[in-house]
Amino acid sequence: MSDQEMEAVERDMLLGWELYRASPTNPQIERIAQRLLATNPWMSGIRILLAKHRYACGQVAEAREILQAVVAVRDERSLGAARELLSLEHHDGDIAEALRWAEYVLREEQDGWFDWMELGGMTALNGAFEEGWRFLDDAVAMCARTSASSLPLALVRRALYLLSSCAPPARFVPAAEEAVRADPSDENVGGPLMWAYLHEGRFGDAEELALRMLRLDPTNTALAHPLEMMRNLQATLAEDGRTLDELHHTGLFERLWTQMRDRRLGLDLPAALDALDEVMPAELRTVLKPPVDKETARAGSMSTEIAMWHAGQAPGAGAVWGLSGDFRLMSAEEIKAMDDAIEADPDAYPQWRTTQVDEYYDQLMTDDAGAYLVELMTGEVVIRRPGAADERVAESLADLFWRRVAAFGGHDPRPRAAG
Repeated sequence: MSDQEMEAVERDMLLGWELYRASPTNPQIERIAQRLLATNPWMSGIRILLAKHRYACGQVAEAREILQAVVAVRDERSLGAARELLSLEHHDGDIAEALRWAEYVLREEQDGWFDWMELGGMTALNGAFEEGWRFLDDAVAMCARTSASSLPLALVRRALYLLSSCAPPARFVPAAEEAVRADPSDENVGGPLMWAYLHEGRFGDAEELALRMLRLDPTNTALAHPLEMMRNLQATLAEDGRTLDELHHTGLFERLWTQMRDRRLGLDLPAALDALDEVMPAELRTVLKPPVDKETARAGSMSTEIAMWHAGQAPGAGAVWGLSGDFRLMSAEEIKAMDDAIEADPDAYPQWRTTQVDEYYDQLMTDDAGAYLVELMTGEVVIRRPGAADERVAESLADLFWRRVAAFGGHDPRPRAAG
């Protein structure tokens, strides 16, 4: 190839990458890549560009095939293709395969902190939490030694992997604090850190963090909304001579932290219900009542998310859920009738007494024989039977329905401890 031809190829490649950075789905990228590959099929960099474009266009299988072919060549671009495959499988939800590519990369080259960070993230997401979190810490230490200018990025990435692998606040908070100190403007970490402070009852720290980051970006709703919620709660409680510390003991903020985290990760109740729709047996679908609109759902007695999914279930049809005890969804009308009866004669329902905030509950299901599945203030789901202590069956409504997704043959994407 002449110098002039090589310059033309390099110009086209540069144009292709510039187009990709500006608009990854631009169809001109495909045309440029195919034109270059027609005369330069050996150029792996062009194939990687084409694979990334195909992935951006939703053609995951095609992108995977191109990248695997580049890895098989084992040239100077093969390791980059392996890293792209790691990212592809991670975002496509095959974490086990992403871990395999993370391990492959480190067998080839072990001196990059970013590769160790990816190994840590994939290891933790596969359920080996302590091992993965240790790799994340090691990656931060390696970055500090070898690439100090990249340390803010490493700290933020560690915090986000801790969050996405459902690390407890006690593990997440110190890492997030380091990340925020290194990059005070990063709302991806700052927002969850504020919720984690609320979870731990550190209300002053939560407010200080929110105000500090809102000064940097007044449009940051990830911090403005929880700050407003906290202040509204504080004002309401003050009218009764109570404090946020007292409310903290009810478990409410633990529940809010979990809901925030799961919503960010796509693991919350609406996500579980959507997944359940994909795998629900026909015999269950036929006995569920139609959904209601948001306004009706919010005005009713059911969980809003569930009412907007299915607003109850035919009596006596609980066996199709496959739950122990043949529980079926209650309707808003049934829940209201039960609440009215309890309010009218509370002594007849001693287990349903709510003299304290932490005793509040929401009914979810019944076995039509006096037992109920109930969501508590903490978010836990329990079975409540006359004359017996509550029996915990799920850590949250999302947990309950993700388990049903798995039971019906669907994919539960939540990180789970190995073994």
